[in-house]
Amino acid sequence: MKLDRNINTNHKGKYALIKLRNVDLPLAPVVEIKPEDPLAPIERPLVSVPMDAIDFGDTHDSDFFVIRLKDKYAAAALTAYAQAAFDDDPEYASEVLFMAASALLRSNKRKPD
Repeated sequence: MKLDRNINTNHKGKYALIKLRNVDLPLAPVVEIKPEDPLAPIERPLVSVPMDAIDFGDTHDSDFFVIRLKDKYAAAALTAYAQAAFDDDPEYASEVLFMAASALLRSNKRKPD
């Protein structure tokens, strides 16, 4: 398995980041899926996002690595990150450690694809 950014000619990864501080997004309505009709279409509002709010991480200055909490390696990665950040900002490190604990307790852990 390789990172998408290393196998794509445009060096874009699997994910892009949307810098929400640059966008005023409406809250999406809660949609209830009824068990008797699991194939009913789900309505989602169309949202326009300005291009300067989207970060593809495809340059040296914009590189990033996304870790979803269901990733089976997330707890270890986030724990190490929190430990490294602790001396600079214990409050921030504590919040990251809380995410690591949440990742550890996930029942839907899976190997990244």
